[in-house]
Amino acid sequence: MHQIIINGNSEDECRNLLAEAKSKYCLRSSYCRDQNWKWKKDAEKNYLEIPDVSKSVNGIPWNSGKEEVMTSASLALIIDGNSLVYILEKDLESELFDLATSCRVVLCCRVAPLQKAGIVDLIKSRTDDMTLAIGDGANDVSMIQMADVGVGICGQEGRQAVMAADFAMGQFQFLKRLLLVHGHWNYQRVGYLVLYNFYRNAVFVLMLFWYILCTAFSTTSALTDWSSVFYSVIYTSIPTIVVGILDKDLSHRTLLQYPKLYGAGHRQESYNLHLFWITMLDTLWQSLVLFYIPLFTYRESSIDIWSLGSLWTIAVVVLVNIHLAMDIQRWVIITHAAVWGSIVITYACMVVLDSIPVFPNYWTIYHLAKSSAYWLTILLIIIVALLPRFLCKIIHQIFWPSDIQIAREAESQSKRSNFGAKPGQDSS
Repeated sequence: MHQIIINGNSEDECRNLLAEAKSKYCLRSSYCRDQNWKWKKDAEKNYLEIPDVSKSVNGIPWNSGKEEVMTSASLALIIDGNSLVYILEKDLESELFDLATSCRVVLCCRVAPLQKAGIVDLIKSRTDDMTLAIGDGANDVSMIQMADVGVGICGQEGRQAVMAADFAMGQFQFLKRLLLVHGHWNYQRVGYLVLYNFYRNAVFVLMLFWYILCTAFSTTSALTDWSSVFYSVIYTSIPTIVVGILDKDLSHRTLLQYPKLYGAGHRQESYNLHLFWITMLDTLWQSLVLFYIPLFTYRESSIDIWSLGSLWTIAVVVLVNIHLAMDIQRWVIITHAAVWGSIVITYACMVVLDSIPVFPNYWTIYHLAKSSAYWLTILLIIIVALLPRFLCKIIHQIFWPSDIQIAREAESQSKRSNFGAKPGQDSS
């Protein structure tokens, strides 16, 4: 690895050293990472390719047998605090940024706390990347607070860094597990739950919207106020919380064995604009199924609007919970209790509410539950509403699997082979 040392004692000297380094190694004056470095978004390969730099630099053809062309993978920038005094306070920040982003390693030695924060701010202000700063002393507090994610190490230099950080750990080696395991799990959970909460609330609101259109924007209501309140507070909240805490798409062993799976977060595979609009289209379809199937089923009957409202309430709760169950990767006892228990709790609350004489929906659940059409309607709603989503998931996983899906399939096959291996035989 070739070293670039910047140790100037004046502004002009620092400027000359930066210009000399850029000229010597044929570095461009623009954001080289956007032009020469590309994240290849191919689930089969998933590696960082450097097509432009590895083959040519400013028109120089690659010749591995005769000439050694410098690439960013073989450069290391070393800069001291005295040089940063002139660079960060003058108009040399862009020069430093171009040079630093073209190197694989940047080492800043003997820098002041504010200079550490200045380096982090330099990256944050000129890129869209998230920054992480890790430190163990009071002189790292400014840097930790400036970064998007701050990690403090509790050691011999006190707890100032820990108190200012977002995460605290005892040793530096734990950073690998924090990023590759817990960082991946957290991203997958948060990304999915954001989409699920949009879906969970939008499907309920759209179902009521179709009712308003059907009644010509009248002031009548098919659902009681208690049902509307309990939908988000009791009926569907517990499974969301449990899945957001306990769900894991991959084991920690797999994530540590294949660190490139962390790139799913860089590619925004769990939450992006494309997934959002697909979720909204799916929500629109499910809300139409929720509203119109009961309406057509009971169009010749004499049941009142409160009975239909009771059916809609039960159907939407069952639908959103089965929708969530289709995406759960790790089933444990608490997950089963939360998902299926919420449906039982919904029925229990409906029975209690329909047993109060002062409510307009008095005794409706008892009349509906006696009819087989009631249970068949709920089953039909679930099948018709979730069938397009189920088919799309199957087709996508078969023909366009992501790295996560491939790793999960390999993990499940490994478990089955180990489980099926006879005692005394090698499972491999």
